[in-house]
Amino acid sequence: MTDFFSPLKVKMLSVLNSRNTQDLLYNLTIFVLYLTLLTFLLRYLWNSVLVKHISILRPVNTLLNTFLLALALSAFRL
Repeated sequence: MTDFFSPLKVKMLSVLNSRNTQDLLYNLTIFVLYLTLLTFLLRYLWNSVLVKHISILRPVNTLLNTFLLALALSAFRL
């Protein structure tokens, strides 16, 4: 079973396995864009869906907090 962050792991591996500088910059740009999109998506889903339905949760205010939340969720996945 794959988790939500498995495509991110594949992108990170492609950055690490780059052959030259141009390939490295391309892969790094794609990785950062993908990570940013996932962070925005997680922030939207957290604030719009989870906070409204689960009363104990608080909204996240910054993208850094959202990114750290994503890291914590991936570290403690079920």
